[in-house]
Amino acid sequence: MNIRMYHDLEAQLEEEIWALGEEAAHILPLDSNLAEEKAQKAWDLIPEPKHTWGITGVTLHQYVQILNYNGHTQRSVELLNEEILDLEGAGYLIHAEPYIQMAETLLHQSKPGLAHKYLKKAYSIGGARAFRDQPKLYLEMAKSKALDEQDVLLQFAALDVNAKLLSDLKDNQ
Repeated sequence: MNIRMYHDLEAQLEEEIWALGEEAAHILPLDSNLAEEKAQKAWDLIPEPKHTWGITGVTLHQYVQILNYNGHTQRSVELLNEEILDLEGAGYLIHAEPYIQMAETLLHQSKPGLAHKYLKKAYSIGGARAFRDQPKLYLEMAKSKALDEQDVLLQFAALDVNAKLLSDLKDNQ
């Protein structure tokens, strides 16, 4: 197994990227469009080749979450495909997170069959521990041999509704 050595950016640039990410996190969900702008700016500040920097994963995954929140799932798929192709092309199959995020994005697009394939791949990389901070549904899907796609979509919709309700409750306190 290959292990990628990530590099640090110049301190000032990395601090600017972190600050934009923190601003985006604090703005969401109050102004999700501004949060997306800040996450996009943070992503744009990462120099090419983007996937060799230590800050890339955190920045990308936050950006994808905001894109998904705003319904821009096709852009999420494009970004995650780039990351997955980079990891697989270089032989770095130790990160399950991009596969889990791709599956979640595909569930937002109502594609549970394809999401299932990505969750199985994530499980093959990280086992059950890769899912410890994820909804129980994802691990169940990863371990299942066959899916009731309608049931999966209903369960996912319930997760999404519950997450938004919790977010609204937190904001109103």
